[in-house]
Amino acid sequence: MRAVRFAILWRTREVTVSRVEIEELLRRNYRAYADMDVAVIDELVTDDMVMHVPGDHPLSGEHRGRDQVWAYLGKVAEVSGGAGGFEVEAIAADDEGHAAVILTGTIRDFVRPVVHMWRVEQGKLVEFWEGNYDQAAEDAFWNAALATV
Repeated sequence: MRAVRFAILWRTREVTVSRVEIEELLRRNYRAYADMDVAVIDELVTDDMVMHVPGDHPLSGEHRGRDQVWAYLGKVAEVSGGAGGFEVEAIAADDEGHAAVILTGTIRDFVRPVVHMWRVEQGKLVEFWEGNYDQAAEDAFWNAALATV
């Protein structure tokens, strides 16, 4: 059922961006994230952006709207202390506003493979889904890290 909902959500809005533009947009996003360039990230997201973060930890769940997205990113930055980020391994995009990004994520000494899925509209990041290779390890890290913040 979740996969059906996911597919329906991806087809509900107008798309006006090519796969090449999406790939460039995402590379720009990850560079800005690595540089902690909040102005660029803020420029790339919509006011109604939605982030879907899986797991069983305090940051998991759905983050809707610019305020909730920035609260989530702020907490991640607080835990990381500005160290870490994502190394982009590959980006696959289509001409309908969808992309999957394979990454190596690092925060403190926690290094793990991650997949990010994105929906893009009119050159903006609209929706995000995170997929973790080892969700139990992800949960353990975030539960422990957030207990000390």
